[in-house]
Amino acid sequence: MGEDREEDFMNELKREFKTTVSRNMKDMPSLYKEQKFEDIARIAHDIKGTAGLFAMEKGGEIAMRLQRAAEGKESGAVATLIEELISYMREAGMLDS
Repeated sequence: MGEDREEDFMNELKREFKTTVSRNMKDMPSLYKEQKFEDIARIAHDIKGTAGLFAMEKGGEIAMRLQRAAEGKESGAVATLIEELISYMREAGMLDS
């Protein structure tokens, strides 16, 4: 019984993560266009912190690089890493294709 509840809990967390990631990835291009690097860094930080829970280490690593680039206002790197993170999340099933 305990395992079922734990699995249900993890499934619910994953659904919430997917919803949040989908919304945030949809917002990223406009945040970039508006040069809102602090918002991009915050989103990347949140993804970095949660991705490991779902065995998405590569996604966490991309998010960490994106966070650092956004904090440094490295515009070119931010654009590239946003695309890389979107692509990774799509492949991981976190985004609709």
